Amino acid sequence: MFRRPPPADWEPWRPALFFGAYFAAAGAFMPYFPLYLEHRGIVAGEIGVLMATAQATRIFGPTFWGWLADHTAQRLRIIRWTAVATALLFALMIVPGGFWWLLPVFFATQFCGTGQVPVSEAIIASRLRGDAHAPARYGRLRVWGSIGFVATVLAMGPVLDRFGVGVQPWLVVLLLAATAAATFLLRDAPHTEHPHERVSVRARLAEPRVRWFFASALLMIFAHGALYSYLSLHLAQLGYSKTEIGVLWVLGVVIEIGFFTTQGRFFRRFGVYPLLTATFVLAAIRFALIAQFAQVVVLLVIAQLLHAATFAVHHSASILTVQRWFTGATAARGQALYVSLGYGIGGTAGSLGAAWLWSTVGPSSAFFAGSVAALLGWWAVRRSHRLDLQAAS
Repeated sequence: MFRRPPPADWEPWRPALFFGAYFAAAGAFMPYFPLYLEHRGIVAGEIGVLMATAQATRIFGPTFWGWLADHTAQRLRIIRWTAVATALLFALMIVPGGFWWLLPVFFATQFCGTGQVPVSEAIIASRLRGDAHAPARYGRLRVWGSIGFVATVLAMGPVLDRFGVGVQPWLVVLLLAATAAATFLLRDAPHTEHPHERVSVRARLAEPRVRWFFASALLMIFAHGALYSYLSLHLAQLGYSKTEIGVLWVLGVVIEIGFFTTQGRFFRRFGVYPLLTATFVLAAIRFALIAQFAQVVVLLVIAQLLHAATFAVHHSASILTVQRWFTGATAARGQALYVSLGYGIGGTAGSLGAAWLWSTVGPSSAFFAGSVAALLGWWAVRRSHRLDLQAAS
């Protein structure tokens, strides 16, 4: 069967190595950092604020780095030096201090880290522009991020059980340094744009289909606020060990790997929007299961396996949608808007809302709020789909 050759100068091992290192650092950080903060004496409400700070930097950080990348055409330089700064700044988290020391250091660390993925996604979008096999090729790149995440999460649980959670930030620093080294192997792509495709970012945002899509992305990431901030603490309170917590985090990512490697056939068969819509229904089910039945291992495993849909399918479908609407000189800003509106505003609101519900009502309420947000996102993405069909006709 004839297959289109890959784009010119396509060297997938370079971005694959970057994704692997970047998400390996995320795997060492995300599931275990709240446990480290608790070990350090930070209370639950302050942990929620710190995790919300990580999301808050995504409100303006990706937009700033995306604007800088599009206007200076120095995408690689931005990725490299923000990666170096992230590693150096996170090392300061090891210095003794309380909440008010950690807050500004964490803010600066996260701000520098917000530009690397959207700007690298813009480079990949430029490489794959007009390629009929773009979903499959993107999935085979992105899967290395999932592999890096899985490997680190599985390794970290036993290490922390043996040596204590105090070593966690040291390991994160090492992986951030590896990520910085990987950025120096990346290669840029030409900023190509056909005259008939030129559109300003402001003009795109004026389109109702685009606004409803970004609203749905915001609600989906809001729905994950309790998951990213409190799942590890929730499971620890229910008696799960750190190794068990790590395995539960990994379960969904293992299925996610399978989707990324085969996603081309799914998108060809079902289409982007139908898959995107389904992810919101599955997210509502997932967070309701965690809220009510986390102590039942079988149901908790099912909830974690749904991560393949609520993250992998949603993320790939969203990236492909943004690539279709934002091209050429708007590519980096388009990806940055997705991160800023979804992970920035949505993630910040989700983390803060989860912190308030966790502290005032109880853990289950924080996860139930995620189910409600997912259902609202389902309604928003259906509106976007209908408007997109009208625009196409």
